[in-house]
Amino acid sequence: MNHSGLYLIFPKFSHSFFFTLDVNVCMKKPIPRLEEVSFGFEELFFSTTDWKGVIEFGNTVFVRISGYPAETIIKAPHNIIRHPDMPKCVFKVFWDFLKNNNPIGAYVKNMSADGRYYWVFAFAFPVKDGYLSIRFKPSSEIFSVVQEVYAEVLKKEKASSVEEAEKLLLKLIQDKGFENYSNFMIHAAVTELKSRKKHLSQSHSSAGATDPSLNRITEITNLTSIHLDQSFAKIAIFEEGSKSFRENLALLSSEFQKLKFLSVNMNILAVNFGESAATLSVISEEFSKLATQIEDQIKSFASFTESLAVVIKNCSLNIASLKTQMIMVDFFVKESIHNLKTSANAFDGMIQNKDMFTSLFTASIDQLGNELSKLTSEMMMIEEQMSGIKKLVRTLEIIKQTGAIESSRKDEIKSSFSVYLQEMDGFLNLLRRSINELAQQQTNLSQNTAEIQDSARKIKGNIDTIFDLALKRSH
Repeated sequence: MNHSGLYLIFPKFSHSFFFTLDVNVCMKKPIPRLEEVSFGFEELFFSTTDWKGVIEFGNTVFVRISGYPAETIIKAPHNIIRHPDMPKCVFKVFWDFLKNNNPIGAYVKNMSADGRYYWVFAFAFPVKDGYLSIRFKPSSEIFSVVQEVYAEVLKKEKASSVEEAEKLLLKLIQDKGFENYSNFMIHAAVTELKSRKKHLSQSHSSAGATDPSLNRITEITNLTSIHLDQSFAKIAIFEEGSKSFRENLALLSSEFQKLKFLSVNMNILAVNFGESAATLSVISEEFSKLATQIEDQIKSFASFTESLAVVIKNCSLNIASLKTQMIMVDFFVKESIHNLKTSANAFDGMIQNKDMFTSLFTASIDQLGNELSKLTSEMMMIEEQMSGIKKLVRTLEIIKQTGAIESSRKDEIKSSFSVYLQEMDGFLNLLRRSINELAQQQTNLSQNTAEIQDSARKIKGNIDTIFDLALKRSH
C-alpha cells in the first residue's frame, strides 16, 4: 500500500470520511518543502497495515525515509506521510482495486517528517489481516509524464470534485494510449522495473556481494529473476501473437465479404448461359455455403483473442508483482542481516513478515498458473476447431476444382468464368495461408504457456528458501 493511501481503504467507512480524515488529530502536520529526500535505486522499502490503515511494520529504509522515529511511525495512521500534492482521486482508484481483492500499482508523492518530499512507485497487495505496500524509486520516462498528469488532475480536483478529477485522470491516461488504468499501471510497473535494473547495472550496485555468506541468497534471487524475465519475454510474444491473430481474422473477414459478391456474380452469369451452365450455378452456391460455415467457425476465434488479451494483462501484472516481491525480500533479508551487527533484534522483522511474504508469493504464482490453465483449455478448443476448419477447406478446394472442370466444357463458358475461378483460387490460397498461420500461432502460444508454467513451478518455494537461509544466520 502506498504511504499516503492506506488510510483511504478502511472497509467500514465511506470515501468522504477518508478524504477528510486529518493526521493533525495525532500530531502537527509538517509544512511541505521543495526539497527531496534522497534514496538509492538499490533501496526498497515496505510497510504493512491492518484493515484500518494503521502501520504495523516498516523496514529500516521505510522508517529512515519517513523521517519519524520508529516508535512514532509504527501504530500511526498511514496518512502521516501524505503529501498535499497527491490527488485524492488516485487513492480512490487504489480503493476500487483493493476492495475487489486486486493488487494495484501507482506513482505516489509522499512527505517526510521534516516536510521534504519523495516519489515512489508503490505496489499494494491485500494480505491476511491487512495490506502490504512495496515501493522503489521511479525513473522511467513515464514518471515525468505522470507528474504533469497529477498536477493537472489536482488542479481539477480543487476546482471541482474528486469524482470529476477521477474522470479527468482516466481520460488523460486514455489520451496517452492506454485503454484503462489497469493497462497503464501494468505498463508502468514493467517499465519501472526495467528502468531500475538498468540504473543498478550502470552503477554496478549489488547489495551483499562482498559477503560470501550471502552468495546463496543472491544466487536464488538472480535465478528467480531470470525465470521471471524469461516469462516477461514470452508474454511479449503473446502480445505479438495476439496482434497477428487479430490481423489474420480481420483480413479473412474482409475476404469473406468479397466472396459473397463473387458468388452472386457467378450465379447471375450461370443464369445467362442457361442449362449449359446450370451445374456451375449449383457449384457456386455450394462454394458460398461452405465458405459461410468456415466464416462462422473462424468468427468464434474472436472470443479467444479477447480471452488472450485478458490473460496477457493478468499474467503481466502477476509477473511484475512476483518480480517486485522477490527483489523486496532479497533486500529485506540482507538489510536484516546487516542490521544484526548493531541490533540483537534485527531478525524480529523477518520472523514477523516471513509467512506474509511467502503466502503472497505463493498466491501470485498460483494465480499465474490459473490464468495460464484457462488459456490452455481455450487453446485446446481452438485446436479442435482448427482441425475441423482444415477439413472444410479441403472440401472447398474439391468444389472449386469441380467448377474448373465444368467450366472447361465450353470455351465460351470457360472464358467467362475464368476470372471468378481465379478469384476462388486467390481466396483459397489466402484461407490456407491464414489457417496455417493461426495454427502456428496457437502452437507457439501452447509452447510458451507450458514454459511459463514450468518456470512458475521452479520458483514457487524460493521466497521461503531465502528466508530460511537468512534466519539460519541467527543460529
